[in-house]
Amino acid sequence: MVMAVDRSGKIVYHSNRSLKDLPVNQAISGFNSIANAMKNNEGGIREFKSSSGSYLTAYSPIPQLNVAVAVARDRSASLSSAHRWGIAGLLLALLAAALSAVLLERHVQQKSRGIDRVSEDVSAIAKGELDRRIILQSSDDYRSLADNINVMTDQLRAQIAREEETRQFESFMRLSAMLTHDLKNAIEGLSLTVGNMERHFDNPQFRADALKGLTGATNKLKALVARLSRPMTSLSGEHKRPTDVDLIPIIQRVVAMTAEPQRSKHSIVTRLPPTLHALADAARVEEVLENLVLNALEAMTDKGGTLTIEAGQTANGAPMFSVSDTGRGMSRQFIDTRLFRPFATTKKTGIGLGLYTCREVIKASGGSIDVESVEGAGTTFRVVLPSIPQ
Repeated sequence: MVMAVDRSGKIVYHSNRSLKDLPVNQAISGFNSIANAMKNNEGGIREFKSSSGSYLTAYSPIPQLNVAVAVARDRSASLSSAHRWGIAGLLLALLAAALSAVLLERHVQQKSRGIDRVSEDVSAIAKGELDRRIILQSSDDYRSLADNINVMTDQLRAQIAREEETRQFESFMRLSAMLTHDLKNAIEGLSLTVGNMERHFDNPQFRADALKGLTGATNKLKALVARLSRPMTSLSGEHKRPTDVDLIPIIQRVVAMTAEPQRSKHSIVTRLPPTLHALADAARVEEVLENLVLNALEAMTDKGGTLTIEAGQTANGAPMFSVSDTGRGMSRQFIDTRLFRPFATTKKTGIGLGLYTCREVIKASGGSIDVESVEGAGTTFRVVLPSIPQ
């Protein structure tokens, strides 16, 4: 909605031509406070509500013409616009409306050539052509207006360029943090195995399990190096198309490599069915489970505890697994405000991307992850995944 109002409060131009020459207070309900401000040569941005909806309105006086110009947009449409274009679009629309009002009411015959050129260029700029320049002769009365608009578009273009550089830097930092987190998990898996070698190396079964663990950790480190060589796909998340996988061998492998080396400190309990099929990316689900197990073990570092890993089906037949510990637990406030958020952690040496990554991986598979925790009693993470029958 675009309108021009004279000092008496009469509409001299409106995008709805039937409202022209009507008193603005009579023609538009709920517009009184803005109309009074316009009659007092005030400018600004306000919201008004009418029977047709809620409108965000920008208004500004044009003293030399004894009129004020207003541009109103439906608020829901304004909020849905891209943020970086919102303010610029509103300002440019206000300029275009002011120029149109001048063209229609005061200077059509005398100065049509310059204002037509400015209106055309402003419309193009408002549509996103930020490289567009308004070129007028130095003798044209609208030269100063054109120069001001050119300065504004230059500043807007520079701001957009700075924002793009900021986004690129943030993307690089996010990639670095994610790779650091995965590297940390791989090193922790190696540390658990190496830490138990001196005590259990004479056990043939331990040597066999340790060899598997070292092989798995080596493969993970190789995968990390491969991801570093293709950072763009790593940053995108590399979520492969889910396939039908049996979760039980994955769970057993993680338990053997990550949990079993800690059996001397903690009680390890598993309750697993013979098979449990889900629709997921097997490698990513293994990373999620490994992260949850490592978190559970770290939560029980102060004293020995019980790590419980269960799997089965929900009431509606969806495959699920859970990881529980008897560690220090988390507060309700931390769960509601910080858990699953990037760079939020309670650990002194953590970077806060583990659970955030877990959630993104499970969401990409069409599943869900939730948590139950009691301070001083422990925590349970529960992951539900889709399956082919579902």
